[in-house]
Amino acid sequence: MTIEHIVLLEKKDDATDEQTLAAVAGIKSLKEKIPGVMQVKISDNITDRAPYSHGAIITMQGRETLAEYGPHPAHQEVLQLLQPVAANLVVVDIEI
Repeated sequence: MTIEHIVLLEKKDDATDEQTLAAVAGIKSLKEKIPGVMQVKISDNITDRAPYSHGAIITMQGRETLAEYGPHPAHQEVLQLLQPVAANLVVVDIEI
Protein backbone atom coordinates (compact mmCIF):
# COMPACT_ATOMS: atom_id res chain seq x y z
CA MET A 1 0.00 0.00 0.00
CA THR A 2 1.07 3.57 -0.65
CA ILE A 3 2.01 5.93 2.20
CA GLU A 4 1.09 9.61 2.21
CA HIS A 5 3.48 11.53 4.47
CA ILE A 6 1.65 14.78 5.23
CA VAL A 7 3.50 17.75 6.73
CA LEU A 8 2.04 21.07 7.85
CA LEU A 9 4.53 23.85 8.53
CA GLU A 10 3.95 26.87 10.72
CA LYS A 11 6.57 29.42 9.73
CA LYS A 12 8.56 31.43 12.26
CA ASP A 13 7.90 35.16 12.17
CA ASP A 14 11.59 35.88 11.60
CA ALA A 15 12.15 33.27 8.86
CA THR A 16 13.48 34.95 5.74
CA ASP A 17 12.18 34.37 2.24
CA GLU A 18 15.58 32.92 1.33
CA GLN A 19 15.43 30.39 4.18
CA THR A 20 11.87 29.45 3.28
CA LEU A 21 12.67 28.98 -0.41
CA ALA A 22 15.69 26.81 0.48
CA ALA A 23 13.55 24.59 2.72
CA VAL A 24 10.85 24.23 0.06
CA ALA A 25 13.46 23.40 -2.59
CA GLY A 26 14.99 20.83 -0.25
CA ILE A 27 11.63 19.16 0.26
CA LYS A 28 10.98 19.10 -3.49
CA SER A 29 14.36 17.46 -4.09
CA LEU A 30 13.53 14.44 -1.93
CA LYS A 31 11.86 12.66 -4.86
CA GLU A 32 15.16 12.46 -6.71
CA LYS A 33 17.24 11.67 -3.63
CA ILE A 34 15.33 9.03 -1.68
CA PRO A 35 14.46 5.68 -3.28
CA GLY A 36 10.78 4.86 -3.00
CA VAL A 37 9.59 8.48 -2.89
CA MET A 38 7.15 8.60 -5.78
CA GLN A 39 5.85 12.17 -5.65
CA VAL A 40 6.36 15.38 -3.68
CA LYS A 41 3.75 18.14 -3.55
CA ILE A 42 4.31 21.31 -1.55
CA SER A 43 2.66 24.70 -1.62
CA ASP A 44 1.84 27.80 0.36
CA ASN A 45 -1.38 27.65 2.34
CA ILE A 46 -3.87 29.76 0.36
CA THR A 47 -6.27 30.43 3.26
CA ASP A 48 -6.03 31.86 6.75
CA ARG A 49 -8.03 29.06 8.42
CA ALA A 50 -4.99 27.65 10.20
CA PRO A 51 -1.61 28.97 11.37
CA TYR A 52 0.23 26.79 8.85
CA SER A 53 2.02 28.59 6.04
CA HIS A 54 2.85 25.50 3.93
CA GLY A 55 1.63 21.99 3.36
CA ALA A 56 3.46 19.06 1.82
CA ILE A 57 2.42 15.59 0.74
CA ILE A 58 5.17 13.10 0.06
CA THR A 59 3.91 9.89 -1.58
CA MET A 60 5.96 6.79 -0.84
CA GLN A 61 5.86 3.23 -2.10
CA GLY A 62 5.15 1.72 1.30
CA ARG A 63 6.12 1.23 4.92
CA GLU A 64 9.66 0.17 4.06
CA THR A 65 10.25 3.48 2.30
CA LEU A 66 8.77 5.34 5.27
CA ALA A 67 11.10 3.49 7.66
CA GLU A 68 14.12 4.45 5.53
CA TYR A 69 12.92 8.02 4.90
CA GLY A 70 13.45 9.52 8.37
CA PRO A 71 17.12 8.60 8.82
CA HIS A 72 18.04 9.13 5.15
CA PRO A 73 20.80 11.78 4.78
CA ALA A 74 18.72 13.82 2.30
CA HIS A 75 15.84 14.00 4.78
CA GLN A 76 18.25 14.95 7.57
CA GLU A 77 19.54 17.80 5.37
CA VAL A 78 15.98 19.04 4.90
CA LEU A 79 15.41 18.97 8.65
CA GLN A 80 18.43 21.25 9.01
CA LEU A 81 16.98 23.63 6.41
CA LEU A 82 13.67 23.64 8.29
CA GLN A 83 15.14 24.57 11.68
CA PRO A 84 15.36 28.33 11.02
CA VAL A 85 11.99 28.29 9.22
CA ALA A 86 9.58 26.09 11.16
CA ALA A 87 7.98 27.22 14.42
CA ASN A 88 5.92 24.05 14.38
CA LEU A 89 5.57 20.96 12.20
CA VAL A 90 2.62 18.59 12.18
CA VAL A 91 3.33 15.23 10.57
CA VAL A 92 0.82 12.50 9.76
CA ASP A 93 1.46 9.29 7.83
CA ILE A 94 -1.50 7.50 6.28
CA GLU A 95 -1.62 4.28 4.32
CA ILE A 96 -3.92 4.14 1.32
